Amino acid sequence: MSWLMNTWRESAARRELTALTDRLSRIGAAPALLPVGRLAAVDQHAAAIRDILTLGAGGLSQAQLAYYARGVHDAARDAGWTPPADEESATDWVILRLAAVCLLATVGAAAGAELDPALFS
Repeated sequence: MSWLMNTWRESAARRELTALTDRLSRIGAAPALLPVGRLAAVDQHAAAIRDILTLGAGGLSQAQLAYYARGVHDAARDAGWTPPADEESATDWVILRLAAVCLLATVGAAAGAELDPALFS
């Protein structure tokens, strides 16, 4: 029965990460829409997230990425953060961090359920 729960959890995480990517796309902050300079910043955030999740949580599954994104968003909201205006979104730390999660999720979806940490070395 645990395989079914894991399958359900990964499926729900993929839907959540797709919704996050769609929300970021609406403000021009999805990884595919960012200029090269901002994409470099997103890549640095992705490397940090990769390190945090592979060293602390044990992997880069879609579920781990979704949990991480939810935690970043919740902590930022609790600290008083509000989503920035469209023109400010490309430099907002929280937006860049969430875009990095989406980048990792996209690479993970293309590579399979679990990412190889060497992809971001």
